[in-house]
Amino acid sequence: MAARREIDFIVGWFLDPLVYGDYPKIMKDTLGERLPRFTLLESQLVKGSIDFLGLNYYFTQYATDSLQPISTPPNIQTDPRANISFSRGGVLIGVQSANFVYYPPGLRQILNYIKDNYANPLTYITENGFSTFGNLTLAEALADQGRIESHCSHLSCLKCAIEDGCNIAGYFPWSSMDNYEFSSGYTIRFGLNYVNFTNPADRREKDSAKWYSRFNTN
Repeated sequence: MAARREIDFIVGWFLDPLVYGDYPKIMKDTLGERLPRFTLLESQLVKGSIDFLGLNYYFTQYATDSLQPISTPPNIQTDPRANISFSRGGVLIGVQSANFVYYPPGLRQILNYIKDNYANPLTYITENGFSTFGNLTLAEALADQGRIESHCSHLSCLKCAIEDGCNIAGYFPWSSMDNYEFSSGYTIRFGLNYVNFTNPADRREKDSAKWYSRFNTN
């Protein structure tokens, strides 16, 4: 139930209105009057209005019931009443990167969940990537085997999801080159191509860029 609450607060919050014209029941029951209500006209306008789904996927986490008192005032972080973690019993769910733990089978799982619960919309994986630390030497940054393994594993699981019947139209790795990351600045790198942050004109292909190019042409 903790996992279901987290899913409804993260995924259902957006997809339930687009597919069914209203927020998930779990959200309505949990938030009460704090959650705005759709008018009949608003519900009719938003229901079925999705042309395609853009899904950003990076990681999967475990969820357990939260035993902490409800915060005052309540907030979106505590509303699902769940604790989330990358590990269980001291064992990581997947492979450690610079700022999270990635788990490729979770991509297949969430795509099947969307297929089974939201009428299998046309879906693009608009972001999926692997982070390394930003202060690596040039040689270390270019030899990014971990990023190759991550994209290869996720694409393998994506292929399985397609074979499961998920309606997938495309996959976009994050990102084409190292850049300023929203919450991490220049401390981590996601790019297939290296960028010298003190001289941005200096850009070089990483091993992952060469691999991805071969993957797309084979």
